[in-house]
Amino acid sequence: MKDKALKLLQQMTQNPQAQFHHDQWESIDELVTKQNQLLVVQRTGWGKSAVYFIATKLRRLEGYGPTIIISPLLSLIRNQIDAAAKLGLKVVSYNSSLDKYELAAVERQIIGLQADAIIIAPEQLAQNYFSQNILNSIISNIGLFVVDEAHCISDWGHDFRPDYGRIVRVLQNMPKNMPILATTATANDRVINDIKHQLGDRLTIIRGPLTRKALQLQNLHISNKSERLAWLAENLPKIDGHGIIYAKTTKDCEVVAGFLQAQGINAFAYHSNLEKNEDKTLLEQALVSNQVKALVATSALGMGFDKPDLSFVIHYQAPGNVVEYYQQVGRAGRGISHAVGLLMLGDDDANIQQYFIDNAFPKEDQINQLLDVIEQHDGIKVTELEPLVNFPKGKIEDILKFLSIENPSPIIKDGTYYYRTQFDYKLPHEKIDRLNTIKQGEWHRLLAYHNSTTCLMQFLGQELDDKDIEPCGKCANCNPGSTLPISLDQNLILKAHDYLRNRYLKIKPRVTFSSSGDNARQAFVHYKLPYSDKKLLCEAGLALSSWKDGGWGDIVAKGKKQGHFSDELIAPMVKMINSMQYSERPAWITYIPSPRHPNLVRDFAQKLALALKVPCQDSLNIADIRPPQKTMENSFYQSKNLDGAFGIDTGKIYSNPVWLIDDAVDSRWTFTIAGALLRKHGVKQVIPIALTSTSKNQ
Repeated sequence: MKDKALKLLQQMTQNPQAQFHHDQWESIDELVTKQNQLLVVQRTGWGKSAVYFIATKLRRLEGYGPTIIISPLLSLIRNQIDAAAKLGLKVVSYNSSLDKYELAAVERQIIGLQADAIIIAPEQLAQNYFSQNILNSIISNIGLFVVDEAHCISDWGHDFRPDYGRIVRVLQNMPKNMPILATTATANDRVINDIKHQLGDRLTIIRGPLTRKALQLQNLHISNKSERLAWLAENLPKIDGHGIIYAKTTKDCEVVAGFLQAQGINAFAYHSNLEKNEDKTLLEQALVSNQVKALVATSALGMGFDKPDLSFVIHYQAPGNVVEYYQQVGRAGRGISHAVGLLMLGDDDANIQQYFIDNAFPKEDQINQLLDVIEQHDGIKVTELEPLVNFPKGKIEDILKFLSIENPSPIIKDGTYYYRTQFDYKLPHEKIDRLNTIKQGEWHRLLAYHNSTTCLMQFLGQELDDKDIEPCGKCANCNPGSTLPISLDQNLILKAHDYLRNRYLKIKPRVTFSSSGDNARQAFVHYKLPYSDKKLLCEAGLALSSWKDGGWGDIVAKGKKQGHFSDELIAPMVKMINSMQYSERPAWITYIPSPRHPNLVRDFAQKLALALKVPCQDSLNIADIRPPQKTMENSFYQSKNLDGAFGIDTGKIYSNPVWLIDDAVDSRWTFTIAGALLRKHGVKQVIPIALTSTSKNQ
């Protein structure tokens, strides 16, 4: 059997000299010969996929049914299918990226037992149709069950994913003698014990060393964003090769990539808000083929991305814990002898981490409100929930996912409809408090890593409970002479500071007056605005800053708190306005009025008009006091809150194009409605301008 397996490895790698890594054959033997349940904890690049594809081939040759592979890594499916094809295996994937015709074709292959292996995204286990009509039809014939990235099962882990919670329930209905393989590269003793508790005492564990011998680790404390940007711009060209810069938010990815590009460094932002999945794929391919110096990425570029010659991973902001850091920095140096892993820590990192901890779980009042609405309907879609609960669509989906894996669950999904079950539900406060306490502790361990004076690689290994880890001899503490410089170029700091203060953000007009993209009913009854009338839309505009961005956004935030904006903001606003292209330059200014702070924007608008040497008119007024717009969390409530909120003074309107100013822009509904009213009363063009954007994506 071992000889057969070795020939398959050589066939798969297309290398007649290939030999098994330590524990690879032993893992295959546990599955094929002993038919055991197995957890493999090995560093990335060890060859976990070779284990389950060779085991699949051997099992199929013995007449067993197909392998089920649960994997969150849709971006790797093509690579998996190509690798398996070298063994003569037919692998199919059933996932949400396929259209209905592709899904139907894959379904026929699965039910007809024509596939050797089936890759399933974990969220498919929540679909009643898939579970009942497809999985149940082959459940007695499954030859091997694989859980890739198994640390996602455990809520003790750094990357717990709710959809993985369904796997244990699925396995309870599987044949008891079916071999199971769970794989991960990032699990400490606590996570391993939890996985064993969930999968059962039959679980055998094969665990390898986690030391990354190629990595030269270093930590830097750089307090503010201007200095961090300056360090990157100065030092990236000095590092050979190509790599990843990790940031915590979409906005920061865009900021870092934009500044590096401005300094002639070929870097691009990578995050989940990229408009098309194809864009992410193209960026990944560009990095793999060394066409870009770096991708500036959120954790969206996480598990599964494999570039053996990645020469650096730099954290512009700190991850939430040491295990997550190991998982990300370990992407560098897998196939080369030297790579850099550098962690920056600044003054705002703790606040960012606290935000993620505070928002990790839904709030009890939100859950109860959503359950009440679902109970009142005999089946309801997500898009139909938006007008009934004042939550963003993403939060609605997160709550539904959270509730769907609770056991027993208070909801059930059938197709696209959600129903209330008969089970009472209470939020598991004790569990949430426990997990939040763990996350706080993990953050303090990351701070301890950053401040450590001992071997940094040894510190990471000890946190992952690696028993055999030795001092690396390469990190900044083991070999101080090898470190990257910590000094900063003052000229680059000034450039970064200037960049943050001149990073204008586009304000794109909304294209309809509908409160929901899925519901084309007229939303603005009071204003009698049609669903879509391009003659009433604003032009594209600009915002001076992003909220608390380290530049003008900090001064705007300070002004909001104090109740008046600094005159220091006048000159940069004039500079921004003069940088814009106009078919006809506006001849006057008006502003968005506020019932709670009537002087805040008005006073600034008047000063700005004086600087621009144009009149400022009080064209808009408050017709009806509504709750603050920032308390409206989804598009339906944001638009509904504005219907009838404004009045207009026709005696204070010019027909010439106008600058319409507000202090902050987020959903763009306020500009959309106020601009439409001005257009409706004869204003030729409306150009929105704002002091700051509070959108999380800008």
